[in-house]
Amino acid sequence: MAVFIVSFSLTVLSVFAYDLMVVKSDGAWANRYGEDMLDRPIAPGVVITIEKSYSICGHQVEENLERPEDWTGRPFRELLQRYPEGDGWRWELRPGQIRLHRNDHSLCPEDAAKRHLGVVGGVVAVIVGPPGVFGGIDRLTDLPADRFPAPLFRLAEQGWLDMMTLEELSLLLDGMDESNGHKEKDSTEGRRKP
Repeated sequence: MAVFIVSFSLTVLSVFAYDLMVVKSDGAWANRYGEDMLDRPIAPGVVITIEKSYSICGHQVEENLERPEDWTGRPFRELLQRYPEGDGWRWELRPGQIRLHRNDHSLCPEDAAKRHLGVVGGVVAVIVGPPGVFGGIDRLTDLPADRFPAPLFRLAEQGWLDMMTLEELSLLLDGMDESNGHKEKDSTEGRRKP
């Protein structure tokens, strides 16, 4: 029984100590620790981690702030001014680390550079993002989507048409028109012969 009480007490103390060391930004920093904590300097060797979650593509990008030594000795308040809660930044203090996190309703930089083809308003459109992800319309083309064969149209309509430039697409559609015209001509000529 004595072992249980000691073990339980140590667990409770550990949780309490962890709560004191790890402070999540819930807007109650000053209420919990006093306004003067915001003016305390950032210690040497503290790693400052920037974490962004991108809701459209679902990716999470994490990187350490370059030159964290530039923040050494500066008040924590300055860091919070650079990454304000009003702009969606949340912060968390851990031993030897400050973590700043923000949710962005956008694409990560890598996916924002990607493009695929889709159908918008009956025309072929260049869509921002990788196939299957709608990150907005980059531009509309003058190519009517109804010129696609049915399987290609379904892929484009669902946002999965990739690996094709607009020039390649235009050549493909022109080739299909010529090919279809040639088949129609051959089939009518074949019927006319006795």
